[in-house]
Amino acid sequence: MQEEKKPKPAIISRLEELIRPLVESQGGDLVELQYGQPKRGRGFLRLFVDRPGGISIEELARINRIVGGLLEVHDVIPGSYNLEVSSPGLTRALKKPEDYQRYAGRLVRVTTRAPWEGRQVHSGILQGLKDGQVCLEEGESLLRIPLDEIARARLDVDLKKLSKEG
Repeated sequence: MQEEKKPKPAIISRLEELIRPLVESQGGDLVELQYGQPKRGRGFLRLFVDRPGGISIEELARINRIVGGLLEVHDVIPGSYNLEVSSPGLTRALKKPEDYQRYAGRLVRVTTRAPWEGRQVHSGILQGLKDGQVCLEEGESLLRIPLDEIARARLDVDLKKLSKEG
């Protein structure tokens, strides 16, 4: 694997500034933007796009074409790069406070910065965000974890439940 140069925050900021309104104009939500420039070879720009009810491959392809054209005009990224546009998937990351409300009722896996209630990894049913705290139903107990204590959070999939349904 090639070592990457640290991307310049100004480039990432400019990319978000250009791309977010464009994605929103297409009915999408820019969930995450990843940019990297290896010391050798092509750089990459990965966009994870979703929308309420899910996003189709055709919509992702259209957004890829539109964003590609926009980036050619504005020439923000130095050198050559690959543009990838995809859905965040079933186990998408929860990045924004709104995500904790949007996915209330879903199974999530939360990793805290330091042990919380004796553990760093918690799995349970998301109850939303109240007063800056993520509310998580873990078995019979309700955990309240301050948002700034969360290192990572993502939707989870109950494979046992899926195998029974499918």
